[in-house]
Amino acid sequence: MFIFSQAWKQLGRHPWRSLLLLLVSLIVAMWSTFGGAVVHENTKARTETLDKQSATAVVRPSSSLLQTRQGDDSSWTDHYLSWSDYDKLASAAQTKGVQYKYTVAESIPVRQSASIQAITTDSTSKASEDKTGGNLTLQSFYTSEAAQVNEYGTYKVIEGKGLDYSNSLAQNVLVSEELAKKNNLKVGSTIKIGNPTDSETTYEYTVCGIYRYTSNPDNALGDDAKFAKDNRNNVLYTTYTTFAINGLDTTDGKGWSVPDLNVVFTFENRSDIDKFAAALKADLPKGMEVSSPTIKHYMQSIEALNTLSETTRIVMIVLWICGALALIGLVLLAALPRSNEIGMALLVGVSKGRIAWQFMLETLFPTLIGLAIGITIGATCANPLAGALNAQHSVHATGGLIWQAIWIGALACIALSAIAGIRVAAFRTMRMFQSPYISDSATSEE
Repeated sequence: MFIFSQAWKQLGRHPWRSLLLLLVSLIVAMWSTFGGAVVHENTKARTETLDKQSATAVVRPSSSLLQTRQGDDSSWTDHYLSWSDYDKLASAAQTKGVQYKYTVAESIPVRQSASIQAITTDSTSKASEDKTGGNLTLQSFYTSEAAQVNEYGTYKVIEGKGLDYSNSLAQNVLVSEELAKKNNLKVGSTIKIGNPTDSETTYEYTVCGIYRYTSNPDNALGDDAKFAKDNRNNVLYTTYTTFAINGLDTTDGKGWSVPDLNVVFTFENRSDIDKFAAALKADLPKGMEVSSPTIKHYMQSIEALNTLSETTRIVMIVLWICGALALIGLVLLAALPRSNEIGMALLVGVSKGRIAWQFMLETLFPTLIGLAIGITIGATCANPLAGALNAQHSVHATGGLIWQAIWIGALACIALSAIAGIRVAAFRTMRMFQSPYISDSATSEE
C-alpha cells in the first residue's frame, strides 16, 4: 500500500507530465476504438452484408450508348428491347443452366395537362411534346421488387399510401413531393395525362401517395436534366397492371409510344450474375450491357464509409507511431533523471524490486486511466462521430472489438511500465560508492 501511495504522490509532483501521459493514452485509445469500429464495419459491409444483398441483374444501355440519346428524337426507341428480345436472352441463359426469377418495369413519356404541369428550369429544352413525347414520364412496376431497383432511385411514400400491386382495377399514381407542390396536388387529387404520340388520347389517375427519393444513382437526373421528362421529379409511378390495362404495354407502338421494357432478373446467389452475363454475351444487342442495380446502388451507399475507413486507417497508423514515441519519451523523461532517488533508496535498504514497482505504477496509473476513458468514449461515440465525418452508414463498436482494444491497450500499458521498471533494474549498484552518495553519507556521519 505504501508503494501505491508513493507512486500517486510522485504523479502529483509532476502534474503536467502525468496529465500528458493520460491524454496521449486517451487519444490513442479513443481513435483506435473508433477507427477499429469503422474498419470493421467497412469490412463487414463489403463481405457479409454485401452477400445478403438481393442478386438482381438488368440488360440496359451502356453509358456510351446513353450519351448519344436525344430526348426529342423518337428514333432512340429503336434501342429498346422487346419481349421477343428478352425471350431470346432468357433462352440463352437457360441453355447455360442459369436459374432465375424475374419481374418487370416499363415506362413511356406522357403529356402534361392543365391538371399537372412538369417541373422545368431555365436550362430545360423548349422542344414541343410532339417531339419529346411529353414532359412527364409514367413509370410502372409489376412488383415491389421491381420498384426497389428503380433507375431513378429508391423512394419512400411520405403522404398517402404506396402502390397496390394486387389491385388490377386501381387507376392510381404516386407523384413526387416537388411535383405535388408545384401543382398543389394532394392525396386523392385527380390528374389527366396524355398519350405520347396521340394528344387526343388521355388517361385519368388518382394521386394515391406523394413520394420522396431516398437515393441518388449516378445516372439519375434532376434539375440538371435537359428534357423535363428526364427530371426524376417529373416521374409518375404506377403499377404494371394499370399501365397494361390502359393499353400502354403495346408491341406495335411507334416513336415514343414504344414502351421502355426493363426485365429485372433475380438470382439466388451473386455469383450467378457473372454466369448470366457470360451466357448472354454472344446474344446481347449492340450497346447493351448486363449490370446489377442493387449491387451498384449498395456499393454507392457504402462509398463514403470506405473513404472514411481508409482515412481512419492512415490516422490510426500515424497516431500509433507518434503516440508510442510520445509515451516512451514521457516515461523515459520521468525515469532517467532519477538516479539520485534510486541510489538513496537503495542506501536506506529499499530493494530494487520495490523501487521498480513504484516506477511502474507511476506509468500504469495515468496510462490505464487514459485507456479506460478513451475506449469508453470511442465505443459510445463511434456512430455519432462517424455520422459527423459523413460515413453515411451506421458504425458500432462490437463487444469483440472493445475487448480487443482493452487487451492490446493493457499490454501496451504494461510494456510502458516495464520500460520504467527496466530503468531501475539497469541502475548499477557500484554508482552508490561514487559521489554524490559517498559525500552525502560522510556528511551525515559527521
